Amino acid sequence: MFIQPGSPWENGYNESFNGKLRDELLNREIFYSLKEVQVLTEQ
Repeated sequence: MFIQPGSPWENGYNESFNGKLRDELLNREIFYSLKEVQVLTEQ
């Protein structure tokens, strides 16, 4: 019923989101500043 602290892999929805974010944004971009990352993630 509850996810143990330090065990994010127990939450399938969270893991799915993290995987999609990495595949669709983080692995395709080279970031030159933190501001650039913020703008792209907001879009």
